[in-house]
Amino acid sequence: MRALIAAVVASLAWGGAPALAQRQKAPSYKLSWAVQPLLAEAQKAQNANDHAAAIAALDRAAAVADATPDDRYLTGVLLINSGISLKDNAVIKRGVTLALESGRTPPEDQAKFVRTLGALALQENDTAGALAHFERYLQLNPNDAPVMAEMAELYRRQKQPQKSVEMMRRAIEVQEKTSNAKADETWYRRLVAIAYDANLPAETTAASEALVRAYPNPTNWRDVVVIWRETNRLDDQTNLDALRLQRAARALTGERDFYEYAELASFRGLPGESKAVIDEGVAAGALNLQKQVVRELNAKVTSQLAADKASLATAEKEARAAANARVAMGAGEAFLGYGQYEKAAEMFRLALTKTGVDPAVANTRLGIALARAGDKAGAAQAFAAVTTPPRAQLARFWQIWNEQRP
Repeated sequence: MRALIAAVVASLAWGGAPALAQRQKAPSYKLSWAVQPLLAEAQKAQNANDHAAAIAALDRAAAVADATPDDRYLTGVLLINSGISLKDNAVIKRGVTLALESGRTPPEDQAKFVRTLGALALQENDTAGALAHFERYLQLNPNDAPVMAEMAELYRRQKQPQKSVEMMRRAIEVQEKTSNAKADETWYRRLVAIAYDANLPAETTAASEALVRAYPNPTNWRDVVVIWRETNRLDDQTNLDALRLQRAARALTGERDFYEYAELASFRGLPGESKAVIDEGVAAGALNLQKQVVRELNAKVTSQLAADKASLATAEKEARAAANARVAMGAGEAFLGYGQYEKAAEMFRLALTKTGVDPAVANTRLGIALARAGDKAGAAQAFAAVTTPPRAQLARFWQIWNEQRP
């Protein structure tokens, strides 16, 4: 905010008193006999760098009852010049206000003047006043995205989160439209933070999607998935599929992420997937096999691997013969955990033809298997079939990741 204020105030300078003298001589300005000598006196004082005398003359000019609009406009401009020279914001504010109220401020300067009033209001900690000025400024200059981003923060301070979110979203849209380039990543992250801190679930989700579409790096994927997990009541199955997304996006970070995933996979009877996650965590330096809980979990799932792998062929046969989808779903998850994605997809498709299937779960996992196998079109179709919450949103996140795959 301080940088914004400094830039705005600096932009007001007219280039000194000689430039103003040219404005005074312009035929379009009509000065009264009472005010004209006072303006000349003020200008002479400014040229001598005697701004106290200049302001005194200008104060007398501003007090003239029957001053013309041009009188008031040029009085205001001269006050601005002295205010800038003295670094006196109160004088600058008086000058800007007088110039604007005169009705003679040129169109090309109106937005600059109004923006200055907003910046000065911020220095006075008048947030409401600053917002009012900036709203007026945007009517004059509707494509100033940085000002919109600052306004979003002001609305947040005013405890108007809905307006804050809308303004930040607008700033991103305008910035990208006018620059033909992505808005800065910090703006997207700020949009998520504003919505999340204000407990606006729909806005948080929309902002999260926008963030990972624009900047799909591991940090952003982790933040988005973790926020979604924290703001929804998820069962173990849904939570596991969310952790699978973090893993696919290389967004597992630290001991907590890796251990939680490995432990949950083990709990769900997936030693192959649990072991793979443990190994990745150790390789990343996130898990330490010398730590008892990690060592014990690793020993447990390692001891189960041989029998689990040997059971896959039998499970596949039973899945094909069974009327219920349960065995096919279990086999599909096991194949998924071992990285046999095409075989996993086959099992999930089989499950969808049987009784007792939960289409949302089966289609989510079918989409995951196909996406990991590189079948982007097939995965997109499976994810689109997930329409019930909370999995519908998880499927949307997975589809964003699927679209971003090479």
